[in-house]
Amino acid sequence: MSATDTSARLVSGLRPTGHLQLGHYQSVIRRWTELQYHHDAYFLVADWNALAVSGHAPHEIEQYSWAMVIDCLACGVNPKVATLFIQSWVPELTDVHMILASVTPKAWLERLPSYREMVAGLGEQQGASLAMLGAPLMQAADILALRGQVVPAGPEQRAHIEFTREVARRFNHRYGRDAGFEEQAERAIARLGKKSGRLYREWLSDYQEEGDLEAFERARGLLAETSKLNRNQQERLLGYLEGGGRRILGEPEHWQGEVEPLLGMELKTHKAAREDAIFLRSGRDDIAACVREMPTDPARVRRKDPGDPQRCPLWTLHESFTPASDRQWAEEGCRDASIGCLDCKGCLIEHVDAALTPIRERAEALEGEHGKVRTMMTEGAERARDTVRDTLDELRRVIGLTYR
Repeated sequence: MSATDTSARLVSGLRPTGHLQLGHYQSVIRRWTELQYHHDAYFLVADWNALAVSGHAPHEIEQYSWAMVIDCLACGVNPKVATLFIQSWVPELTDVHMILASVTPKAWLERLPSYREMVAGLGEQQGASLAMLGAPLMQAADILALRGQVVPAGPEQRAHIEFTREVARRFNHRYGRDAGFEEQAERAIARLGKKSGRLYREWLSDYQEEGDLEAFERARGLLAETSKLNRNQQERLLGYLEGGGRRILGEPEHWQGEVEPLLGMELKTHKAAREDAIFLRSGRDDIAACVREMPTDPARVRRKDPGDPQRCPLWTLHESFTPASDRQWAEEGCRDASIGCLDCKGCLIEHVDAALTPIRERAEALEGEHGKVRTMMTEGAERARDTVRDTLDELRRVIGLTYR
């Protein structure tokens, strides 16, 4: 399954931790507007995740959520084509989260780079909350509950998506095996002999309980080298190790795409970064003020010094928003110093403003149609709930918690 497969179920989301910036538009929202016509797409406003990790008050998250919905609609996300919804409006997602939490080792969450970075940024006086620890699993539950097959995301999300795949494998390993699977696996372990059987059990435990990938590779190597098992027994113990049996939850694929991040437009959430950002609803004066403050090629100390656009933080913005003819003018003028950086910035300001003006106007119109927007979100949440209910019903059935 790949992002080019038009039958693939696509799931993507954003945390409402502030007003959407130009970087969000380029890296996420613009891609949503393109992908929605080629996939069965689900886009969520991840307000529960924002509550878990952002530090914002709940009422602020609600305000940011509504603003994000309006911005998405203004940018061209079509709720008649894609399913756009607010995460907390689908309560079944928290049920799926709870079921998956019952099979996910705490150590798997603690080893994620994003969690370690968040904890490091808290300081000595503030400890990590349970919600912060569980936020990656919440994200995994969203993807798995919606039966996501493709997840478009940047490279910083690769570890999270691989974690999602590991959770799916572990759940399948525990609940997707045929009758007598464990008994047959135990008999195969006994055939390894006392020493090899003990090592296999140790490495199996280290991988399943601690996520120790080195232990996984050692156990797999032991199975590949042994002559005491037939092929079926080897395959069964390999499945026992990595999550064999019936596939209840699919493993989503990470699709990074070809969009490069905008230099200087990283998706930060701290206050200082937000104050200097270009937002999707920024007016021309605000755009101009922000662009004029941006650094350029350090080689251009004086007006007559030639520069290299590839070293200029503005160039990724030009590549995203400036037409080819004007971009060529800016590139040549930079290299031969026939234009100054202020001339180049003036051109960029024109084209960024031209791109954001229709978005800004549509957002202003939608602000006056709150009832219509709420109806769209209610309908989107109901479509998402239909999908998640099917997943939840199956999960309850296979774990034996149906109360029927």
